[in-house]
Amino acid sequence: MRFLHKFILLLCSLVIISSFIQFVAFDRFFLANTNSLLLATNEKAANNLSEQLLSYFKNIESSLAIIASDSSIRNNKELLDKINAVIPEVNVILIIDKEGNISLSSQPEKALGINLAQRDYFLHAIKGETFISGVYKSVKGREVVAISVPIIEDGMIAGVVVGTVWLHENNLAMMFDNKTFGRNGYIAITDQRGIIVYHSDQERIGKKGAIVANLQGATGSVIIDNYSGFEHYIGYSKVPELGWHVIVSTPTAEVTQYRNMMLYQIFAVGIFTIFLVVIIATYTVKRYMKPFETLIEAFGSVRTGSYKKISSSGYAAEFAGMIQSYNDTIRKLEEVHMNLKGAADIDALTGAYNRRSFDKTVELLRGELQAGALTTLGVMILDLDNFKQQNDISGHLAGDDILKEFTAIAQSVVGFRSLFRFGGDEFAIILRNVSDAMVISYAEEIRLQCAKKLSGCTVSIGIAAYPKNGDSVDELLVSADKALYMSKETRNKVTEYSR
Repeated sequence: MRFLHKFILLLCSLVIISSFIQFVAFDRFFLANTNSLLLATNEKAANNLSEQLLSYFKNIESSLAIIASDSSIRNNKELLDKINAVIPEVNVILIIDKEGNISLSSQPEKALGINLAQRDYFLHAIKGETFISGVYKSVKGREVVAISVPIIEDGMIAGVVVGTVWLHENNLAMMFDNKTFGRNGYIAITDQRGIIVYHSDQERIGKKGAIVANLQGATGSVIIDNYSGFEHYIGYSKVPELGWHVIVSTPTAEVTQYRNMMLYQIFAVGIFTIFLVVIIATYTVKRYMKPFETLIEAFGSVRTGSYKKISSSGYAAEFAGMIQSYNDTIRKLEEVHMNLKGAADIDALTGAYNRRSFDKTVELLRGELQAGALTTLGVMILDLDNFKQQNDISGHLAGDDILKEFTAIAQSVVGFRSLFRFGGDEFAIILRNVSDAMVISYAEEIRLQCAKKLSGCTVSIGIAAYPKNGDSVDELLVSADKALYMSKETRNKVTEYSR
């Protein structure tokens, strides 16, 4: 039972640690990604709304420009009223003479004669500019934005056409009230002075925007406290030509609430998992304790070199497969052990395959080439330069170390299965289905590493490739040997055989 208690305690600890890691990882990942996503989304939304707002005013400008260019409209109140009726964005259209007096209005006649010469929209338009004003109070106390267009006759400015938009009416609301950004998100628009032109809370229209001073650049996003003192994700965009700001705001509290809900769910799942693990672990360990002990004992005998099979009788049916797998493994180990005793394919000094293994490989290659199983075949014959001198000067132990080091270098480049030691300081490398260029690259890599790492020795390499240099393995070996002979003339060289 002590093992059972330890096992259950271990599983519970792992589940608790896993749950804690999930808590921390989820919290950091969720906040980082959500902040980034919402800021980017709000900024993009602000950019889109900015374009819509500019298009909205451009449409009004175009309509007013048509009126300014047509004297029949400017002098006919009935026609002006009809035009105003088909331009829902504009509440009132005024025709103003060059002295600033209202000469015609789409509103009742009592507006006539009022002088607007000191209004900024008149002062700009009378100079020939199309102008969009900031927020101002009209004669009747409304929050209003005016769009003014000059009237040009015979090359002279003869007056101004003004369209006014009442901010507390439905004009901007029709554009933006149907857009939501979270349950308590909102859109705000401010003019050049930071005065609110549009807000989902109409009580805010005409007041100073609380966060405008913190907006840097033409477009961007920031997490900041809004006018109500609560933290919001703010995306903003400056409207080209107007100097107004479109602000899209989403409360961070909604994200925090959702995050807390997810954390509670993870916590609940973690508690349930611990409870489930304890029940399953208790049942499983009790059921399989005896077979496990038997297997542990059997594996202990393998470690000491004794191959002990287990009888599958007397155990649960679902455990029979594991016991059978163990017994099959023992049988294979016994076979491998017997085969290793009679095998002599590995060079005892270097650990590379020896000449006997090379001969077997060559025989296999003959069959593969004859069957068309290989598209390319690269053969290298390698010989260490100055090895005999180093062996004579430094002794056989030093020579053995050089051979071992060379083997390690070559195997690191071409792999364990590709290297063979003929005897002495002569080796061979066989590369199946490797391009000629890659064979040369491997050879150069071996040569460079040997020049750098071998003490007093370099390597000369001869290369031959199928099908370029021959149709059989024997031809390739002869060709590679000839190429090696050419490399040995200068030493520390790779030579590819050519006819």
